[in-house]
Amino acid sequence: MDKIIRHPVYRFLIPLLMLLIAAGCKSGSDQPEISQTVLQRQSADPKVTLFLIEADDAFHQGAFGVALMLADSAERYAPELADIPFLRGLVYTTLIRFDEAEAAYNKVLELDPHYQGVWLNLGGIAFRQGKFRKALDRYRKEQEAYPSPVVLLQMGRAYAVLREADRAREAYLQAIAADSSYATVYFRLSELYKEEGELEKALEYSRRGLSLNPDNLNYQYFVGSLLLLTGEIEEAVGYLQTVVAQRPWHYWAHYNLGQALVRQRRLDEGQRYLARADSLKEELQNIEEWQTLAEQNPDQFMLWVNLGEAFRRAGRIDEAINAHQIAFYLGPQNLALQNNLANMYLMRGDTSWAIAGYRLILRQDPTFAGAWFNLGVVYNSTGKVAEARWALESSLMYEPDDSAAKAYLAKLPDTP
Repeated sequence: MDKIIRHPVYRFLIPLLMLLIAAGCKSGSDQPEISQTVLQRQSADPKVTLFLIEADDAFHQGAFGVALMLADSAERYAPELADIPFLRGLVYTTLIRFDEAEAAYNKVLELDPHYQGVWLNLGGIAFRQGKFRKALDRYRKEQEAYPSPVVLLQMGRAYAVLREADRAREAYLQAIAADSSYATVYFRLSELYKEEGELEKALEYSRRGLSLNPDNLNYQYFVGSLLLLTGEIEEAVGYLQTVVAQRPWHYWAHYNLGQALVRQRRLDEGQRYLARADSLKEELQNIEEWQTLAEQNPDQFMLWVNLGEAFRRAGRIDEAINAHQIAFYLGPQNLALQNNLANMYLMRGDTSWAIAGYRLILRQDPTFAGAWFNLGVVYNSTGKVAEARWALESSLMYEPDDSAAKAYLAKLPDTP
């Protein structure tokens, strides 16, 4: 099972490339030299700890601007503490602002050359920019100071992209030797064997990875697709049906399931899935186009909004929220965007976050009737009828002719 590494005290996550997660790194006690940051943490003003815990929470909740402001507050009390620019590096990497992320991580190295995770994260930035040799150089520096299966995994990925299959395989096998429970490595190794045409070995390693994380839908899809290639159709259908049921937007799962059913002579069922795959293909291409544009132009507010809307239409709510969070960082005063973001939290079932979002809008503009209406609906869904009535009456105060608000208010039960 993947491990999440957190720095002592502040709970920072080390990003692992696109996922911003790292696993299996050694603890601070294994450092070859004592990091001055460890000593600085021990003597830091308690306000610094509080600011950085709050900043870390804000970062993981997608409130990137708040996280950066809290980092600035912490810096006023501890300007030499390397944890602060490290956090900025995490935030800027998530925002696809790689120049600023690199500058933040270089500041970390100035303050503390022995800081764990910084070369791993710098390598991740280079990898995402397509600078794979540079990424490898940076991963090696991290591996020399803090050997871990996570770094070996990333080295293997870089070697694989560079078509150095033997070195990639060696790195993956070393990662497994270091941590035999690291599921992701088995799938990277499986991908390597698949590309080389060794499907039985690919299936062997993917099965081992899935056994370590059996609920992972990405892993289930990969095993299902390999089973289809090796002719084990019935078992493939089972995995692919599970993925399709939980990810109705997954183009490749629909396509492969359709192919598998046709090969079982279940022609009508197979054709339905293939037809659905055809309709999803255009949707997927649209998302990929917006994603490319947004990542190439990370400062363009509307590109992130459009990407978020493309994800939302596809039913990919988590990804829609992520894109809208970046848009919110770029346009924090846009109330319509904030309302859409709160709506998506509600679609995901995060009622507390939806309520917080609507309240934030109303603090900025108490006349925003739509936010009052949505707040009333959420309050009612959570059993807070009195609060729901108050919110809906407030909505009608600013839009007295809103028939939906009137109808919803009329259906509320009487409160004592």
